[in-house]
Amino acid sequence: MASASVVAPLFVVSPHLDDAVFSCGSLLAARRGAVVCTVFAGTPANAVHRPWDEAAGFEDSTQAMHARTLEDEHALALCGAHGVRLAFFDGQYAPLPNAQTVARAIAAELARWPGATPVVPLGLRHPDHRCVADAWLALFRARGMTSCIVYEEAIHRTARDLTDQRLADLANMGLSTERLDEAWCPARTSARAQHTKRLSVQAYASQLRAFGTRIPADLGAPERYWRVEWASQLALKQT
Repeated sequence: MASASVVAPLFVVSPHLDDAVFSCGSLLAARRGAVVCTVFAGTPANAVHRPWDEAAGFEDSTQAMHARTLEDEHALALCGAHGVRLAFFDGQYAPLPNAQTVARAIAAELARWPGATPVVPLGLRHPDHRCVADAWLALFRARGMTSCIVYEEAIHRTARDLTDQRLADLANMGLSTERLDEAWCPARTSARAQHTKRLSVQAYASQLRAFGTRIPADLGAPERYWRVEWASQLALKQT
């Protein structure tokens, strides 16, 4: 496994109001001062009723998004992270926006944090996650992004061979994926960072309620990251 050092602040793109902490909580706790940009954080003007929100203990989307935002603020504060939230609607509430629209919104927010390192989801299983992954890939194709860190999404990564297939898909697109080891951020796996992550995960009480368990076992599994850039760009660096 290759190692790398990162000194720039982190700009973590989170599909929902929990994905960043569920998937990168130890990293956020170790690299305090990160920015977490949640894509699907909008509240529909007209309240709608959905089974997931009901399982989480809410009457409708308005109540759910208000409570979930408060949970997110608390969780990010524990990690020392700053939250920004885009107004796109969760896929359970409305049709997903196209990737180009999401890409423009992410790019505009990222531009407000000069020098930040983008940390984006691999895009596993969930349609909302794939939408966000398609958005950062659109930025790559437009050369609006030339390098980023990709994280493996908790819960969704439990599907057999899905991570390997997604990495193979990126390679087929001409992207290089370099697995990052603990030298990239040793404190990520420190006892203190792991403890902070556990507390932050518990802040999303409504979502844990919907899962039907206090804390799903996968949320305690090691976090995994890859550096992604164009393979041709990497080849030039090595010559």
